[in-house]
Amino acid sequence: MRLLLNENVPINLKKILSRAGFDVGHVLYEKKCKGKSDIEILEYALKNKMSIVSFDSDFCSLRKREHYGIIKVDSRLKNKEEALLELLKMYKTEDMKEKYFQIDREKAFLEIKKYARKRHFFKQYQKIPIPLKCLQKA
Repeated sequence: MRLLLNENVPINLKKILSRAGFDVGHVLYEKKCKGKSDIEILEYALKNKMSIVSFDSDFCSLRKREHYGIIKVDSRLKNKEEALLELLKMYKTEDMKEKYFQIDREKAFLEIKKYARKRHFFKQYQKIPIPLKCLQKA
């Protein structure tokens, strides 16, 4: 799985994820991302089939656009590395496409697009809880 860490994600998380077997890039070190807007970063990630990991909600507003997954992690979470690794091990790259994940201090959930039955147009988001063991013991 390929990941692109947003500029607000510490570089040590890149090392942790790389050691766990993920192909990880960081916005500050990708030549085509440095100094770019969130939309340009999202387009770069889409082109390179990368899921975006962010500690702020900037990409939340872009989740209606096409993407290979957006993961928003609460920066105040004490065991954010453990929670992120647990979530990533549950999904494959193709399962991430068009999905928005959020990991908060007490819960994690997946948001998927819910379409109207007859016309197949986007209607709303459906939240699905994700049971992460590391959040249940906290």
